[in-house]
Order: sequence, then structure tokens, then C-alpha cells
Amino acid sequence: MKGTIMNIQKSALAGAVEDLWKKYLLSVTAQDMLLGEVADHLYVEDLDFSTSSDRDLISSYVSIGFGDDIGEAAWAVSHGEVPAPYAELSRFMGEEEIGDRLFDYLVSHIRRHPAGDILDNPYYRQVRVEGKTREGHITLTTNDYLPGELIQTYHEGFRKEDPFAYGEGAFFDSPVVFPVLIENGSVWMSVVLSEIESMKEPLERAAGKVITYGLGLGYYTFMASEKEDVESVTVVELNPHMISLFKKKLLSQFPHKEKVHIIEGDALVYIKKQEDGAFDYGFSDFWAGTEDGLPLYLAFAGACSSFRHTAHDYWIENVFIDAFFRPAVMVYLMEKVLGRKEAPLDQGKKAARILRKFISFLDREPISLKGEEDLYHLLDTETLVTLVRKFAAQS
Repeated sequence: MKGTIMNIQKSALAGAVEDLWKKYLLSVTAQDMLLGEVADHLYVEDLDFSTSSDRDLISSYVSIGFGDDIGEAAWAVSHGEVPAPYAELSRFMGEEEIGDRLFDYLVSHIRRHPAGDILDNPYYRQVRVEGKTREGHITLTTNDYLPGELIQTYHEGFRKEDPFAYGEGAFFDSPVVFPVLIENGSVWMSVVLSEIESMKEPLERAAGKVITYGLGLGYYTFMASEKEDVESVTVVELNPHMISLFKKKLLSQFPHKEKVHIIEGDALVYIKKQEDGAFDYGFSDFWAGTEDGLPLYLAFAGACSSFRHTAHDYWIENVFIDAFFRPAVMVYLMEKVLGRKEAPLDQGKKAARILRKFISFLDREPISLKGEEDLYHLLDTETLVTLVRKFAAQS
């Protein structure tokens, strides 16, 4: 049966939804700029790391690294030289204010990190990777960050004042060397700051008999096996070369390698045969990022939906919500409250199809929007995780 949106007071909510739309347009403009420079490996040299004020250091970083980009973006938006809906930001503010707001946004979403934030991690203290080791089409080696090189970090938590953030940036103030797996010439996995941050909560929840899908460099496996309340860590990994490389070079360095059990197999095939309650906790991490991960995450969440005795979490689920589903809810709100049909921003044909289905799914849900707080409740990560997992189970 088609759900009903009850007690929606369009006139009362119109101003709040329009304000959300303005925040959304500013956020995606700034975040596209930020993540574009991450992809281009922005490097700002000759920074004065001795300054006592991080705000001054980061302001200098943004001025040097993004100054031209901000000016060009503010001009393009204010002169209608960008596609819809970005150009609509000029309806809310002029060129100078757009530039100022983009600058402030980037300053608030970039941080300076000391190298110890990553090098003091137990995995780094215990596991060493030296030289290059190749198995099939996979190579285990190291890479590095220079001081002042822009990296992406994990965005965690929904904040009402900044509801549409989906990426954070950072740079280290000294060199950092980190392990990587290279598959067919491209980095498949690396133990970097975003990896450490994004696995913090799933590691806190791991207890008893743990199963994880996806091996990589074994960061999650290592950290889970270190916990006293974790009895065992079973790993399901499809790639035999990955397993061989891990056993030869990494597993021997694990203090609690006796807890680790590796199964060669396809995660999506294995989960359909897995008995509910055979493990106490499960964690999925067999996608490289948001681009390849969205359909895999939804397929796996759907397969796990019948479990009642095995808790399960998904790597970067929060980021899928931030990057895909909260923007889809914004599109939904624009239609339901303001009567405006907006298309989700261009995130690829596959993602667009999924998000159109999700918006149709929302039409069938008994969502009640009576006031501004209801809007923010709908946009909250916890609410959206519940809705998205339900959507996955029905897809």
C-alpha cells in the first residue's frame, strides 16, 4: 500500500526546506572542489608548521591551494556558467559572498595532523612492509605523503548546522610512509588515516566470534584480533593472491594470529549460506570506495536483513548515506514541500538509478513532516541508515 505523508504543512516548512537547499548547494560546490584537489594530489609547500594557530595555518593553506579555484567558482556560479542546480546559489548570495562562504567552508573542513595520529596506531607499531612483493596481479609495497599534501579523511556524524558534508580534508605536518596494495597498477587498499578513522566504531562493536568480508592489508583483522573480548576472526576473501600475500608477509607479524581463520570465497555467495548466530558480529569491507561500493553495500545489506542473532556493520556506510542518500532526501523534500522536481546530482548512471528507486521507496513510507525538527530527523544518519537498510531488504 502506498504510504501517506501526514500533516505536512508546506507553508510552514517551505522556508526551512529552502534554507536546506541553500546549504546543500554551497556544500556540494565546496566539497566537489575539496575532493577534486584530493584527487589531483594538491601539495602546498613551504608552510610554517611552527605557527601556534591551526586556524591561521589552515587559512594560509586554503588561500594558497584553493585561492584561484574559489575565485573561478564564485564567478562561474554568479554568472550562470555552471550547470543546474549549482547556478541557483547565486539566487541566495552575490559573487563576493559566494567566494567568502566557500573559503570559510574549506577552512572548516580541512585539518592539520601530526604524523603520530597515524604512526602511533598499533598496526603501524607492529606490522612492517619493506620493498615490493608481488603475487599474481597484486603488489604489496609502500607509498608516502609529503607534509602539506592534501588527503581525504573520514567524515563522521550528522550535524544540523552542516547537514550535507560528505568529505573532509587534511594534511600532515611531517612525512608519512604507509602500506598499500596495488592491483593492476592502481591502489586497491591502503592503511591511511581515513581507513583508521572509518573502522573505529566497527572495531569497538566487535566481540565474540567475529566474521569480516574482505581481507586487504588485514587492518580490521589485526585490530579485532587484539581485543580480549574477541574469540576469533574469520575472514572471507575472494582473491587467492591476496590471501597468499597476506599469509606470507603480514599474518606472521600479528601477535594473535591464532585467532585468525581465512576462507577463500565470494562474500555475496557465503553470506547467503551463513547461519544466523554462527557469529556474534560481522563486518563487510570488500569494496574500494563509494563508486564501486554502493551496489555491493546494498546487496550485502539486503542479504543480511534476515539476521537476528548476528549484528552486522558495513564499511563507510556513513559515507554512503552522506554522499548518496541524504542528497536524495533533499530532492524528495524539494518536491514534497516546494513542488519542485530536482534530479540528484550527477553521480553516475548506476547511482542515479538506485537513488530514483530510493526516492520512490520513500513515497511508500509513512513519513510524517509536521515541523522543522521532522526535517532534520529525516536527514539524520541514524534515521537514514534504518531506511536504507529497509530499502536494501526490499530491493
